[in-house]
Amino acid sequence: MKKIFLLILLLGAFCQQTVANNANVSIVEEPSITITINDVIIVSDVEKISQYAKAKNLSERALEQVKVADKAYQEGVKLLQQAKSQEAIASFKTAFKNYKRAKFNDDALNFTNIQLAIAHAMSSEARDRKKVSRYMELITKAIYKEKIWTYNIAILKSTINQELQAAELLESVIKMDKYFFKAYGNLAAVYQTVNEPKKANKTLSKLSTAQEMLAEKERKEQLASAKQKEKTGSQKPVKKEVHPEGIAPTAESLVAKGDAKSVMKHESIAAFDDRTRKKIREGQQAFEEGVALFNNGEYDLASKSFKSSLKKYTQAKVKQATLNYITVQLAMSYYRSPNDRNKKKVIPLLEGLSKDIYKERDWIYSMAVMYHGLGKTEKSLELLHMCSDLDQYFLISYQNQVALYNEQKDLKSAKKSFKNHEKYKDELTQIYKRFVRTGEMQEGVDLSFLDGAIFRISLGEFNEYQLPVDIYLHEDLVIVPLGEDYFSYTCGNYKSFMKAEAYLKKLALRYPEAHITAFKDGVRTDFSNSEK
Repeated sequence: MKKIFLLILLLGAFCQQTVANNANVSIVEEPSITITINDVIIVSDVEKISQYAKAKNLSERALEQVKVADKAYQEGVKLLQQAKSQEAIASFKTAFKNYKRAKFNDDALNFTNIQLAIAHAMSSEARDRKKVSRYMELITKAIYKEKIWTYNIAILKSTINQELQAAELLESVIKMDKYFFKAYGNLAAVYQTVNEPKKANKTLSKLSTAQEMLAEKERKEQLASAKQKEKTGSQKPVKKEVHPEGIAPTAESLVAKGDAKSVMKHESIAAFDDRTRKKIREGQQAFEEGVALFNNGEYDLASKSFKSSLKKYTQAKVKQATLNYITVQLAMSYYRSPNDRNKKKVIPLLEGLSKDIYKERDWIYSMAVMYHGLGKTEKSLELLHMCSDLDQYFLISYQNQVALYNEQKDLKSAKKSFKNHEKYKDELTQIYKRFVRTGEMQEGVDLSFLDGAIFRISLGEFNEYQLPVDIYLHEDLVIVPLGEDYFSYTCGNYKSFMKAEAYLKKLALRYPEAHITAFKDGVRTDFSNSEK
């Protein structure tokens, strides 16, 4: 009986020790032991291209080519982040061509060559994937000072059956940063591929050691921070208030829209005879051609179509409210025209519109954009306020107001518009969250700006010393440099807000400032569920 009792005591002690040991295990997920093209970390580093070029005293022409190249390069990065590999290839080729014209050296061209290799490797076309090796051959040694780029090259090497070179590069990445845990998992996968199980196990052992070292380092830092707080007090430092910048209206926001049916919504077709109906059909055809040409960037051709449409509708004696839709889009075509003389025709057209147009938010906004671009800031502000009066949740109008008031040095009004922006942004976020959870749509609220949106999770802003252990384990990670060695980290690529929110809940303890943001067509929207 005593032996049985003693055995129970020993078993209980063993269980307690096991639980205690498990409590000390890091909650960080282990990096996956795989290596695929999806492991690449898509970064921009556009500013480094000029640094590596070491170009001095560039001519005005060369500077203009660099500007065009930078824009195309950044667009390529954005497209790559959206998994649009074909479009990304075209953008990076444009960037490469213009950097080459500016006489940038091969070290600078490493960045476009690697991005082109990544885009080709991600392509669904087999013929594109065959071109990866060609771009890899153009890479110079200078890039191997860059940790993330060396890592991406290693991933690319593994996709073209150069596993030994991939392993060598991953080893060098780990030497640069022993806490780059993602690289350990990839390296172990490479060793498994080349049938080196001992090296794979050794790599995983090193990973475990590095994780323990980082956990100990973080523990010591937290202890030192706690002691410092005891000395200086625990009062949180007050953040310096930053004046809002706003977003200036841009010509790119102008979009032609409408069709044969919508343009006639103020008319009754029964009121027209056969002769005028023929004019209307001709006008409708020219109108739809104008819409298509405008949205395809053919602004001078669009203006001809809208002008023809306006003539046909005028001959049919339609109402001025109908003519408004054609006139405002004719003005937009002149405004976007590369011919500066056409811009002089815009304001007379806008001034000839009837009051009916001022009932429709989107057309008022288009007019505000054009007036601002033509130097009529006061008129633009008046129209932007009309937009927000018609739709208090039309957030871009507040951002534009902020930017225009800043132009006028009216900081008080800028702050007031920004305050309204924040108020209605928060309300709109709550309305959207309620809608996706219950299906109930609040009357008068337009959520179309989130149709087809992608939801991502902003993890926070860190420098290399503050990086959470598991930062590189999150899928679809995007890193953007902020300056002074700080970077913002965003992860995820969710078509559903609910799925993004579910993942966010898992991150709450380790990433207290994490929140959901929404992107549409590669551009960040005003939607955010961050807590103020």
